[in-house]
Amino acid sequence: MNRKVLHIATLLMAVLLSMVGCRRIEDKQPKTPGFEVARVGKSVLYSDALKGVVPEGVSSEDSLKLIESYVDSWARKEFKTQQAHRILANSSQEIDRLVEEYRNSLLIRKLDQYYVDGYVTDSLYGEADLLNYYETHKNEFKLSVDIVKGRIVAMPKNFPQKAKIKELIKGKNGEALNDLQAMCEKNKLTYVAFDEWTDYSAYLQALPTKRNQTYGHLLREDVVGDMIDNQTLYYFIITEFKTSGSVSPYERIKGMIRLAVEKQRREEIVRQCDDSLYRAAISDNNVVIKL
Repeated sequence: MNRKVLHIATLLMAVLLSMVGCRRIEDKQPKTPGFEVARVGKSVLYSDALKGVVPEGVSSEDSLKLIESYVDSWARKEFKTQQAHRILANSSQEIDRLVEEYRNSLLIRKLDQYYVDGYVTDSLYGEADLLNYYETHKNEFKLSVDIVKGRIVAMPKNFPQKAKIKELIKGKNGEALNDLQAMCEKNKLTYVAFDEWTDYSAYLQALPTKRNQTYGHLLREDVVGDMIDNQTLYYFIITEFKTSGSVSPYERIKGMIRLAVEKQRREEIVRQCDDSLYRAAISDNNVVIKL
């Protein structure tokens, strides 16, 4: 065992013994930081700092590695900090100013959250607020791609009940669509329902489309189309679509609107609280403007 490993092993044993010893010492006895483990300039790392480094049940070999890593990390960080103080001594005032600004910023954010948490309401906003925001900002929610809703069924080209599938895929009510799904499950046919707004490109990926070919002509509502790929027949239908440049449907961007309305509502609460407290402070002469 080389000197470094022997030193760490001795250190580990000492730390473990000190941990056991600490359990036997009564609380009324004064606590000591333990013995010196490492030193960087005037900064000292004592053995007490190592008590939580080694979890119970860890092998001696792994314990050595954990302690060595911790001590090395501490020494490096402390050395770099001291170097920063030495080399950037002339910047200390600027750093203090930045630290103070950051501290004040944290306090203000904490206070703003305190205002919001203390606001007496069941919710910061409701569905009506979301819809109103959508109507007011519609021009900001333009689509960059075509989107669709629809259905696709893939079946063997010679499937005997394909006429029935073609009829059911046009279904407008839950009963017809339930029959379609049940029929597909019974015959092990692939059925994909795009009930949520989906990028048209993603819809086309479920069909045997060809690369570098456009399919804008298929953007028609409630028209059953078909494609054949080897021995597989695809029936597909687009029940709704919106083209690029048109206003995005509300349900597609509801999450985005919720975030915007929540931010707006929080800002209103903070502004109201700030204004109310500020006016009260002026009335009490706690704030005096001498302009």
